[in-house]
This record gives sequence, C-alpha cells and structure tokens, in this order.
Amino acid sequence: MRNNLALSALTGILVALSLPPFRMGFLAYVALIPFFLLIENKSLKESCVWSYVTGLCINVTSLFWIGWVTIPGLVGALLILPLFTSLYGILHAFLFRRFHQVAYLISPFLWTAFEYIQSFGETAFPWVTLGYSQTYYTKIIQFAEFTSVYGVSFLVVTLNVLLLFLWKKSTTRRQKSIIVVAVIALIFFPYLYGQKVMVSLPIKEKLCKIALLQGNVDPFEKWQKYTDEDNVRIYETLIREAAANRPDLIIMPETAMPFFLRYEPQYLRRLRHIADSLDVAIFTGGLDYEYNRGGRNHHYNATFLIEPHSLGIQSYRKMQLVPFSEKVPYRNYFPFNVLKNLLFDMELGIGDYSSGEDYTVFYLPMKDEEENADSSSVNITRFSSAICYESVFPDINRRFVKENIDFLTVVTNDAWFGKTSAPYQHAQIAVFRAIENRISIARCANTGISCFIDPFGRIRNESKLFVKTIVVDDISPRLATTFYTTHGNVFAKIVSLVSIVVFIVGIFKKAFHRD
Repeated sequence: MRNNLALSALTGILVALSLPPFRMGFLAYVALIPFFLLIENKSLKESCVWSYVTGLCINVTSLFWIGWVTIPGLVGALLILPLFTSLYGILHAFLFRRFHQVAYLISPFLWTAFEYIQSFGETAFPWVTLGYSQTYYTKIIQFAEFTSVYGVSFLVVTLNVLLLFLWKKSTTRRQKSIIVVAVIALIFFPYLYGQKVMVSLPIKEKLCKIALLQGNVDPFEKWQKYTDEDNVRIYETLIREAAANRPDLIIMPETAMPFFLRYEPQYLRRLRHIADSLDVAIFTGGLDYEYNRGGRNHHYNATFLIEPHSLGIQSYRKMQLVPFSEKVPYRNYFPFNVLKNLLFDMELGIGDYSSGEDYTVFYLPMKDEEENADSSSVNITRFSSAICYESVFPDINRRFVKENIDFLTVVTNDAWFGKTSAPYQHAQIAVFRAIENRISIARCANTGISCFIDPFGRIRNESKLFVKTIVVDDISPRLATTFYTTHGNVFAKIVSLVSIVVFIVGIFKKAFHRD
C-alpha cells in the first residue's frame, strides 16, 4: 500500500514540476514511469483503483489553484478528471495481459487518445496535457503545426516508455543501445526541424500596432455594482496613456467592463467618445444578453469592438464555458440538474452563462500609412478572440484561424488564482495555439500575464503579475496555412483509431486463446 501511494504521488509531483512556471519540462520524460511500474502486473480492479489514485495525485498537484475561486469546480475536477486516468489504467492492464511488455508500445497511442477525449463535452478540461510541459522548448515543438499539442504528448509518452525499458534489468545491452539511439533521435530530429522552420519562415513586416491594458483590478471588488464607475475610469486613464503610442488597436481584458455593455448607454457613450477623440479602436471584454422566443434571458461572457467614428459594435460570445464555474455542465440532465439546484441554493458563486454559437471574425479598418494623409483608403485587418478558457482548446482556435484571420487575441482574467501556477500555465498554453496555426497572438490579462506571442511560440514583452501596466508591440500577420489549420486533429484521430483497433485485437486474441 505504502509503495503504491509513493509511486502515485511521485508521478503527480513529476507532472506538476514539468509544467509552467517550472522550466523543467524534461521531467515529463520520466513522469509516467512510476505510474507504469505501479500498474504493471496488477489486476484490472487494482489497476482501476490505483490509476484513479494516480490521476487524483496528478490533478491535485497541477490544478489545486481551482479552489482559489470555486470549491465546487475543484471538487468536480478532482472527481471527474481522474476517471480518465482510471480508464486508461484498466485498458493498459488489459493490453498488458494480452501482449505483455509489447503493450507498452501502445501506451503513447492510448494516453494521447485519452487526452484528446478530454477536450469534448461540457465537462471538457484538457488542461493537464503532457505536451504543455514542453512550452519552453520552442525548437522541439514546432512540428505541432502538423499534430497539434497531441503530437508532443505522444512524443513525451514515447520517451517515458523507452526510458522505462532502458531502466529495466530484463533489457539486453544491445536493446539498451538501440533505445539510447531512439531517445536521442526523438529529441534531435524535432529540434532539427524546429531550427530549420524558424529560419525558413521569416516573420513578415508588421500588420498593426496593439496596446494591451493590464488594469490589475481586484476581481472580488469589480463585480460589485458600485464599482462600475471606478472600473471605467481606470481603463479610460489607461486608454489615454496607451494612445500616446499611436496604436491601431487597444485591447482590454476579459470582463474589463463587468456589466452588460451594450445596454449601459452612459458607459458605452464614454467609450465611443474616447475612441472618436483619440481615433483608435477599442476592444474590451464585457457581458451580453438576449431573450429568446421562449422568454428566457440568456447571459453571455463576451467581447466587443468599438470603432472610432462608427455607431456599430461588433461582438463575440464565449462558446466554451468553464465547467462548475461559468456553468453547471449538462444542467438539464440528471444528476447534473439536481446538482445545479443544490449549488445555486448554496450560493457558491456558480455562473449561469449560455454558450455562444458563432466563430466571430472582427473587422478592423486601418488607414494605409503609405497613402496620402487626405486619402480615405483603408485596409481591413481580420482577427478573432478566444476568451480565457477557450485558449486551452486547439480546435476552437483552429476554427477561428480557418476563417482567414490575420491574428488572434486571448483576453482573460486570471486574477482569481492569485500568484499560483495557473496564470503561468494559462499563458504558456497559448504558445501551442500560435505554433499550430502559425499565427501571432496578443494576450491581454487583467492582472497578467499579458504578452505577445509570435507564430513560432516565442513570447515577447511579457508583463509581470499583479501590476497595472500597458504592453505595446507590433504584431505580424499570419505566416502560413498549416496542415493542422486545414485538416484539424488528424493525428489525434489516428492514434485514437489505433488504440481502438489494438483493443479489439486484444479481445479476439483472448477468444482465440480460449479456442
């Protein structure tokens, strides 16, 4: 029992230390070895139990910060997410019984397939994806333009398997030599590709200049109605300061305007006035709502683009909501409908937002600097915005990019999580979204981390946490249309299919064995 707990805890600790902000992604190459040793030769029941315990250790050490803002969210995550690890353990044990040591060769396929599955549904929370442990090694992960983050997870699990075989006493000297060569190759060739592609695809000239406003507003105060005026004043001041840099676009964070912006005429007029007077477009997070035909009021977490000298307002409504924080998943179905009422009755701060439906493209008119000052000629820059948690989902961002946008924004409010690992993890995750689609990202956070990310995943002008600041930089247009942008999660689907096929073969192998 004690040894089993130690192995589970060791995997959890190694996974947590391999993720940001710790620059020790190499620990991920051995993080699963204790787990593999734990469930080796275990019964299906024992594998189920100890895999769940291991999943619990992984999520406690990596996601403890959820409890800073939502205890129900933390409890939900700690109850649900280890189920995926548990099911993996059952299938791993099953395949080990059928194929013995050869079953380890299926582990990269099976593990990656389970990571991919976690990106679906209203309970989706694909945060602790092993590939994210490699975000500081940008030259190694450039091949994600083909495979998304799942290809990097596959690489990491493969290294775990090879190093496990290298450690085992049953491995012959010749086999160990082959394994050493394979390990070196699996790191060297991705690095070589990254080195080549980062030279062969030079960054294009600037598309536009963007100013990110990090207001550093206390999230526990700004939702009080009496603070609306204070919020608006803070950002009015920052907008005027940022305008001195002559940006084409000023971006404010998620819910920088913590009210229904389009239905608060006094505040909307003030933002329009400042946009007109400074001749700059303003992009901000806020709330939105509408009534459907049934008379139900739908609330949305949204973003808005206010153009100078225009009465129109472009908007986007967040599609992927945080489970047990912004919305109780499957709230109309048992037992979640019962749980929803219970959580609401306990007044635990659970949101009741609706999901948006459209992959919105914002159109930003910009004067052509090369034209005569009196010319009315304009260029149109296209961009989309992932709101907070949506930046964790490769496919959502891919669909934005597929709409032929020039750059991507991420607006967020990570202030809820204090100075934990959450803001660092969240910021680094966006590195993959840039590489997967070869697109520049402007990331604006209420309390940090605000930054710019180039199409190779390199972070520039990174702000510090919990400071009021303005981050300004030029952003370049999208470099190319990648395989991933065009075709999506082909790699993840292939590894999932291979896992299914091997499982079916294992079932028939058992049947033939009985005959």
